[in-house]
Amino acid sequence: MQQLAIIQYGAAGEAFRLQDGPELKPQEFQVVVKVEGFGLNYADVMARNGLYKEAPKIPFVPGYEVVGQVVDTGSRVPEEIKGKRVVAFTRFGGYANFALADYRALAQIPEEMPGGEACALATQYSTAYYMTDYLSRLHQGEIALVHACAGGVGTALTQLCQLQGVKVVGLCSSSRKVDYLRKMGVDFPINYREVNYTEAIEKEFGKRKMNLIFNTVAGKSFKRDLKLLAHGGRIFCFGGSARSGQKSHLLNDIAFLMKTGFVSPLFMMMKAQGLIGVNMLRVADHQVDVIGHCLHALVSLWEKKKIRPQVGATFPAKDIAAAHQLLESGESTGKVYVYW
Repeated sequence: MQQLAIIQYGAAGEAFRLQDGPELKPQEFQVVVKVEGFGLNYADVMARNGLYKEAPKIPFVPGYEVVGQVVDTGSRVPEEIKGKRVVAFTRFGGYANFALADYRALAQIPEEMPGGEACALATQYSTAYYMTDYLSRLHQGEIALVHACAGGVGTALTQLCQLQGVKVVGLCSSSRKVDYLRKMGVDFPINYREVNYTEAIEKEFGKRKMNLIFNTVAGKSFKRDLKLLAHGGRIFCFGGSARSGQKSHLLNDIAFLMKTGFVSPLFMMMKAQGLIGVNMLRVADHQVDVIGHCLHALVSLWEKKKIRPQVGATFPAKDIAAAHQLLESGESTGKVYVYW
């Protein structure tokens, strides 16, 4: 089998090595997937730069999701899964032409589902669905602020909010992405590099009107978001992209924590607000069935044409560095997909 391993931290052009890997033997709950392709996530960029604490030590094979055919199964996997085309959550190891996955964190997919759209469901749409439909309940007429709205999770959040009649305020970093958001039906797109998004939101909607805030940035944006959050509102934190671009160093970590700030549950209680941290790796570690629940629900929504994953770019595996460079640049929209 072939793997794309991260052998050193740093620039994408120097970090990866295509190498032979060992034959995979599934444990009792695992399957072996012959991989058509895999998706990229921003956590991969953080891991490549040595900034993702959950990642294994180098050298390691990144990758959270694959699409392909089940070719081998463990002793406690239902026999009927073998031979099926699936999308699966891999918890590292996805950048390979064969990968292991827990059968409880996969879903069978139709033959006509494009690989890039399938991979978007596994991590980005599952993350969004976990927040909008599993942990919480959205209500028609609410307003949601979505950071990185043109990205994979942002696209998913937009569509899932729209399904339930929630108005979307979307933040992005370029005029091209503003156009993308308008095509997606985002109610109030904002290029945060051109305007102060706090002032723009308060001017349009008034103070403390955001019922839902989905923040994948952290840093100073978190403090700003708290001032926008409505009484009775909820803020979901599921990333720290503001930490990207800096070297892995204790002082940088401390500075990042200080910029993000600290919150007292008592102050949040006084405003009837909720703060929820989301880490899908931890969910996969301790509640793997939840991943499967989200995936099955999303495949059903795709089949009913209620969601429409957007694949912004597709690369062959040999161009993994270019794929990473695009995602890291902040210029990508939707899902970045890599195929063998």
